[in-house]
Amino acid sequence: MSTKNDPLMAKVELIMESPSERNKYLGLETFEDKINFLKNHFILKDVEIRMLERKYLLSPSKREELIEEVNDLIKRMDL
Repeated sequence: MSTKNDPLMAKVELIMESPSERNKYLGLETFEDKINFLKNHFILKDVEIRMLERKYLLSPSKREELIEEVNDLIKRMDL
């Protein structure tokens, strides 16, 4: 899905544009640490955090999907 069509992923893309933020995220080992990094980031507003929780955190398969999407986004940026 294009980040232009997904406001949450558009914000995640903004976060990951910063090399220091990408490195912080990539240094995190657990899913919970990665989710907390995103949820507590100052760029995300309450509405995006609620979207994150509703869209990705209610099922284990969706959690994996979120991590894959963020990792794919980072790979595209590093090209």
